[in-house]
Amino acid sequence: MILSYASHFFLPALVWLLVSSEYVKKHAKTVFFVDLVPTACNILFIIVVGLYGFSTGDEAGTTFIVLFMLIVMVVVNVIIFIWIIVRIVKVATNKM
Repeated sequence: MILSYASHFFLPALVWLLVSSEYVKKHAKTVFFVDLVPTACNILFIIVVGLYGFSTGDEAGTTFIVLFMLIVMVVVNVIIFIWIIVRIVKVATNKM
C-alpha cells in the first residue's frame, strides 16, 4: 500500500481496481484522485496558454500567464508531495 503512495498514476489505479482489501482500495483510490490534480493543472495550463497566446499574440501577457501558472503548479506539486510523505509515514506507522 505504501508503494501506491510512492508511485504515480497507473499503479494506484491498478491497485484500486484489482485488490480485494477495502483498506488498500481506499488508499489507492485516494492516491489515484490526488495524482489527477497535477494532471488537471497541466492540462489547464496548456489550454490557457494556448488559447491566450494564439488568440492575442501578446508576448508580455503570455509570459506573465506562463510564469503565474508555473508558480501555481510548483505550489500545488509541493503541497501534494508533502501530503504524500505525511500519508506514507501515517500508513507505515499504522496511524490510519
